[in-house]
Amino acid sequence: MASVSLAGRGSQLQRSPDGITYTTLAEVKTFSQSGSKQDYDDITNMDSPSSFREYLATLNDSGEMGFDLIFFPGNSIQQQLRSDFNNQTLLYWKVLLANGTNGISFTGYVQTPGDLEVNIDKAVMRKGAKIKITGSVTEF
Repeated sequence: MASVSLAGRGSQLQRSPDGITYTTLAEVKTFSQSGSKQDYDDITNMDSPSSFREYLATLNDSGEMGFDLIFFPGNSIQQQLRSDFNNQTLLYWKVLLANGTNGISFTGYVQTPGDLEVNIDKAVMRKGAKIKITGSVTEF
């Protein structure tokens, strides 16, 4: 059987205030989800059946979506990231993969709009932007 894979080129990071109309962030260079984890409470007690600890799963954390953008002065969607951060706006987000069919969706806040990085021999970047995911991530 042949391998099945997708190239990242052509994938999109999209935002929406209402979960209906999405706009694509311009000039995204990279993005990645990280930090998903599950919390546990140690429920080991005198009646535990062995010398091993027992745990109860309590809460899940979907982590963050980090991304870097090529800085695009005057781009309204890139500028909106700062406003979303300042106003603590809960937004709907989508990662649409290059095949145009698959990806993930979630809600989250702009945790940081990213830092401006200027180098003499590189494109001006907005690096280290992050979305704090709230709730679950849905794959489609």
